Amino acid sequence: MYKRALFLLFIALVFQGLHLTATASSRQSFTGAAVIREMNLARESPARYATYLQAMRGNFQGDVFRLPSGAFLRTREGVSAVDEAVRFLRTAQPLGPLTVSPGMSHAAADHVRDQADGSFGHGGSDRSNPAARLIRYGTWSGLWGENISYGKSTARDIVMALIIDDGQRARKHRKNIFNPAFNFGGAAVGPHARYRTVCSIEFAGGYAERGESASEPLFARN
Repeated sequence: MYKRALFLLFIALVFQGLHLTATASSRQSFTGAAVIREMNLARESPARYATYLQAMRGNFQGDVFRLPSGAFLRTREGVSAVDEAVRFLRTAQPLGPLTVSPGMSHAAADHVRDQADGSFGHGGSDRSNPAARLIRYGTWSGLWGENISYGKSTARDIVMALIIDDGQRARKHRKNIFNPAFNFGGAAVGPHARYRTVCSIEFAGGYAERGESASEPLFARN
């Protein structure tokens, strides 16, 4: 069967401006599981999630956006990107939640650890790509994808920024979150020498943990 691979990168801090924290602590205090839960909230209740973004609309000063955590993100598009995201969410069809995959979460954690030294991007120091990291712990089927976020301090900051997808004309990172072909997910968060935090998010149409049949349904174990 033809496998169509998608790997998508979100690096606002590198290409889209500055991210400043308004709090004293720069350590992440949330988990990859929290990021999956936040994405599932958006997938299952997009119209409700639109109200969260709409409420943040007044947090713009010029092209600088204050995220829910109090952190500030300099944007390319300004408030128009938020307005476009709200319109998308209001008309989006609800989707089923991503099932948390332990193997995919391990793959995400591998990449997060690998980037702790300040590196960024999809490629691993061992030249692995996201698909190669996924097959360390199981077998993917259908599609796979990856989003990476740097410098965010809460799960909501990450997911809101990915949905807004400022500066990305095709909104590919948003498309990953709302792709109905994705049924499984895994994520990990850790420290980053350059941007304080890094979060890697893996997606797959199907995923069998190592030792399971590829046709066997996978249930969340978190």
